[in-house]
Amino acid sequence: MHLSLALIQFSPKSYDIKHNVKKAIFLAKKAVKKGAKLIVLPELFDSGYCVEDKDKDFAINFDETSYTVDKLKEFCKENNVYIVASSIQKEKAKLYDSAYIVSKDGILYIYKKTHLWGNEKKRFKNGDSFNVFELHFKDFSVKLGIGICYEIGFGEIAREFALKGAKILIYPSAFGKKRLYAWDLASKARALENGAFVLACNRSGKELSKLNGEVLSFAGHSRIINPKGKILKEIKTKNGICVANIDLNEVDLQRETIPYLKDLNLSLFN
Repeated sequence: MHLSLALIQFSPKSYDIKHNVKKAIFLAKKAVKKGAKLIVLPELFDSGYCVEDKDKDFAINFDETSYTVDKLKEFCKENNVYIVASSIQKEKAKLYDSAYIVSKDGILYIYKKTHLWGNEKKRFKNGDSFNVFELHFKDFSVKLGIGICYEIGFGEIAREFALKGAKILIYPSAFGKKRLYAWDLASKARALENGAFVLACNRSGKELSKLNGEVLSFAGHSRIINPKGKILKEIKTKNGICVANIDLNEVDLQRETIPYLKDLNLSLFN
């Protein structure tokens, strides 16, 4: 079971949804030309990360039409691909930092970030579920789990996904450059300890926080990691794409080689 995957890394402009969506689609077209069937975008790719003073204005009600989702859906329909994206979500009076999977039919699944980082606690509500999602390709299906950015450091979430059958762990991110050491170690650890492929898609560039005036520098280093914890493809600090053709059979093989999931004594945990 082979699947071609792509990560898109770029520096979104604060408040400029049309520019950011067009940039993402421009890079996604390059990924499709290289055979990608599943494409991942960074956290809050359309609004930019630091739009704290305009969160409500840029929030998307996923039950209604929006520029971001309409353009992604159109792209998926034209190219027969799935896209994992991340935007501010509006649900009634609450705002969430959410990731979602888009197909030719629109949004299939939504994940609301459950563990918020720093000032995100002032902006968003916490999600409350860890669902595994299933995507269907021509000859096979695959289950995957989605965490967002900071959550790459929570092994508990990744393990929950793996125990529910996820073979791919995906992290749309806006991970800070100051903590690149954590990104580097955690991304590889999540792959190895769960015998899963990890798609860690980060953004590049800088943005100015409107809450504290701090300039946030993002780490880049988007990477596709195999179940042994080896980086297959990576973008360092520039904008661009990385594409890898993975063999999903490696998941079962690695989980037999080091049977963490099988030997986990669940009776010891509440």
